[in-house]
Amino acid sequence: MLDLTEAVIALSDALDLVGVNDVRHGKRVAYMAEQLGRQMELPQTDQDDLFLAALLHDCGVSSSRAHTELTRVLDWEGDGHCQDGFALLRDFPPFLRIADIVRRHHLPWSDPLRASLAPDVALLANAVYLADRVDVLAKKVGHDDILLSRGAIHASIRERRGTQFAPPLVEAFLEVSDTEAFWLTLEAHHLDRWLAEASRVARPRPVEPEWLKGLAMVFARIVDAKSPFTAQHSLGVARLARHLGEMTGFDAETLDQLEIAGLLHDLGKLRVPDEILEKPAPLTDAEFAWIARHTFETYQILRRVAPFEKIAAWAGAHHETPSGEGYPFRVSGLDLTLPARIVAVADVFQALAQERPYRRALVPAEIGRVLLEMAASRRLDRDLVDLVSGQLDDIWKVAVGAKAA
Repeated sequence: MLDLTEAVIALSDALDLVGVNDVRHGKRVAYMAEQLGRQMELPQTDQDDLFLAALLHDCGVSSSRAHTELTRVLDWEGDGHCQDGFALLRDFPPFLRIADIVRRHHLPWSDPLRASLAPDVALLANAVYLADRVDVLAKKVGHDDILLSRGAIHASIRERRGTQFAPPLVEAFLEVSDTEAFWLTLEAHHLDRWLAEASRVARPRPVEPEWLKGLAMVFARIVDAKSPFTAQHSLGVARLARHLGEMTGFDAETLDQLEIAGLLHDLGKLRVPDEILEKPAPLTDAEFAWIARHTFETYQILRRVAPFEKIAAWAGAHHETPSGEGYPFRVSGLDLTLPARIVAVADVFQALAQERPYRRALVPAEIGRVLLEMAASRRLDRDLVDLVSGQLDDIWKVAVGAKAA
């Protein structure tokens, strides 16, 4: 059975990719928030929710441009990404309380709105806010050695005591961050070890099997929000992968896994800069190198979640080809499994059915011609393409979510 904490730690890798070259922001915030919760001796359930909320706090940010701005400015105005994060998380039952924390994680302590919140939610949200701004301050101060930044960060947090941040949280932060160990743990190699240990000792939070799709849906919506040109893409690929799986006779368990693979196949694309995804012209070799990373990133993220072993292989192979000329592993022949081939066909079909910055959306007949050309050059599975070609209109409706007449 899937453990929620283990899954969120793994899938938070996808959120960290939004920073492109500035990764692990969410994990650093989670570490500092966890230290605050422990220092204040909060109830264990509060500590657990604080940790997950900190990992997920920026789930409403898919754009690399927006991420750069959020982690550059200390006194952030507006809470659009907080509301977006709330909307993403609230429909998944295990995230209900976490959604409330994420919704208010940029609310200053002195804001009158705080009086309308449950006291525990207000405190936990402010803890995430404080940890988030400390991470921004560490970059803003600009010292190469984090230990040289401590004094300036402490002074800035003290100045905001009672206005932006709750006085008890400020006191807890000043106390817990008085050691060199606190700051050095924020360095990448130490942070990864700390997270691995945190995952091992965390209180088990099993996810019911029927919730797996809901968890995948949360992250699919984050990916699809990255660009207006990718809106609904993951959801469409998931629907189509399941439909093609039904057409080829897979059992119910495999169909569920195919659908989740479709939902999560583009997780790694969160690391691709916005300007590359939205470029209305051919990509340079350097720009395509960013694109070529995304399937490997997807595979590496998903393989860390034990129940997603098959899903990781299928999702990570959606740009492999029967000819062996795809990426990232150059898999070919029998090593390229039928489920992986299905996800690949679903991905291409759905992408062709959507508008892109460099072309209009194609109609079913046009999609069929492209698929046949790709099958002829062994870039897609010929048998699957022949299967699709016989039902182009119906499959197009599945790909774009159109209702049957």
